[in-house]
Amino acid sequence: MSELLKISGLWGGYKEGVDILRGIDLTVNEGDAVGIIGLNGSGKSTLGKAVMNMIPFRRGKVEWMGEDVTALSTHELALKGLSIMQQGGQVFQTLSVWENLELAAASGESLDEIREIIPLLQSPRRELQHRMADKLSGGQKHQLALAMTMASRPRLVILDEPSAGLSPKAVEEMYGMLQAVRERMNVTIVLIEQNVAKAVGFCKESYIVSQGCVRLDVGSVSNMEQVEHFMFV
Repeated sequence: MSELLKISGLWGGYKEGVDILRGIDLTVNEGDAVGIIGLNGSGKSTLGKAVMNMIPFRRGKVEWMGEDVTALSTHELALKGLSIMQQGGQVFQTLSVWENLELAAASGESLDEIREIIPLLQSPRRELQHRMADKLSGGQKHQLALAMTMASRPRLVILDEPSAGLSPKAVEEMYGMLQAVRERMNVTIVLIEQNVAKAVGFCKESYIVSQGCVRLDVGSVSNMEQVEHFMFV
């Protein structure tokens, strides 16, 4: 199995001299789903943004398929096949559902497969062209955000708390879509989550991040209570 993403000794944060990430090491192989679990403020979302060069980091290296991409911009990383779905179901509120999707799609890329996976997009195209994103429910915005993330056909996608703020029903729907994305679009996933049970159930490997460090490989403990204990260490 080939290595897609390798993170080595990553230090950084939002402000100069204040490191939220403190020496993160992580390897993601092609075809895997890797979970990053942690509480608010643990550094897990910061890690996703740092990998995509959306925030500064002071030390460390990010490699993509063996190439050092540490200095590449977010746009350049996207062109290489990395993408991120940010927390909160972020969409362009003043555009229609269809305009959001077209804006995110790679030039000439078919949207048919994505529409088959995302329930929101299974309405007629004419309806999607007139339905404004600011009128969607929270769960529907998450669906659209996932569709936009996948529209460029990334090889690896970072999902930053895709279940945050959703009802239990919407969480189940979201994970059903994620499973379909994984199986039908052959994408490697880095899943950032607070929902321990969902992350562990979905991912082949999961790691607890606390105080900006990878503290524990979840596969090394025997039950969920131990996992939750280590989240607070």
